[in-house]
Amino acid sequence: MLASALLALIPLVAASPVARQDGVNVDSLKALAQKQNKYFGTAYQSFYLDDERFEPILDGEFNQYTPENEMKWEIIQAERGVFNWTGADLIFEQAEKTGAIVRGHTLVWHSQLPVWVQNITDPEDLKSVMKGHIDAVLGRYGDRLAHMDVVNEPVLDNGTFRDSVWYNLLGEEFIPLAFQYAREAAPDLKLYINDYNIESMNNKSMVHAQLARSLLDAGVPIDGVGFQCHFIGGSAPDDIAETMAMFTDMGLEVALTELDVRVPVNNRGLANSTWLDIQAQDYANVVQVCLDNDLCPGVTIWGFGDETSWVPGVFAGEGAATIKDFDYKPKPAYFSIQEALRG
Repeated sequence: MLASALLALIPLVAASPVARQDGVNVDSLKALAQKQNKYFGTAYQSFYLDDERFEPILDGEFNQYTPENEMKWEIIQAERGVFNWTGADLIFEQAEKTGAIVRGHTLVWHSQLPVWVQNITDPEDLKSVMKGHIDAVLGRYGDRLAHMDVVNEPVLDNGTFRDSVWYNLLGEEFIPLAFQYAREAAPDLKLYINDYNIESMNNKSMVHAQLARSLLDAGVPIDGVGFQCHFIGGSAPDDIAETMAMFTDMGLEVALTELDVRVPVNNRGLANSTWLDIQAQDYANVVQVCLDNDLCPGVTIWGFGDETSWVPGVFAGEGAATIKDFDYKPKPAYFSIQEALRG
């Protein structure tokens, strides 16, 4: 029987009373994932910790952190040669305090890129700037990272390469260059390419597979592919496992890096119970795909509370995309993930 069919039998009910062992909630997402030799992580921004409700959940449920914005180029090097490490440093300090691992996000991306980089017109200057930025970021954090999104979202949904300063000046060569620079700066770090809408068999995922094969054949140091997994409730693709295998059969890891499931909401940002149950099933099914593949190291959800989710600001009429509500109370998705992780 398919994993999705099995998971359809999971009751969407609250878990049993919390049990603890050595001070750790054995029903926490991170504890359950560790038993399956996976991590369970979340993205966040350091100032979220100003909310006293946030830190206990962050530290109690997750053993992997992704800086939501604070390692992006516009934050770290908004002006040429001027670096701001403040927010990223706080996330690494939190991880070191709690024993969580960190996924770096991201080095080379077309978006959230300062104008001074976008305005470069000389290819050699752009290469130098790319290398200098990668050297600086990984020189500071390389030994403290588990994974790094080296190149983010290079391909459009139609399978063509995205228009950007990187592609326009360097062509497809910007991708192997970025990976080579990253490997030189951090020899032991696992290096990823990360994108959305590549979780099913389509033009975009096929181009990524061809790209991954060409990089491997050329000896480019790529270790994995990130499936972002920004899904719409009820529409999570049913061929994620097959698509994941297309990459893991090459020996690459595939991590689920930015998982959320948005659903229709009312004018208060709330979803009805039917949509919350659909969302819960989607979350469980997607997590199960990772559990079923030995080369999927873990799952990262893109925020754990609706209070801080990016979705409502981008998709009108949609939201409630995370596993906890505006008061950080667990939604059905939280419990469905628990049940999937229990195996």
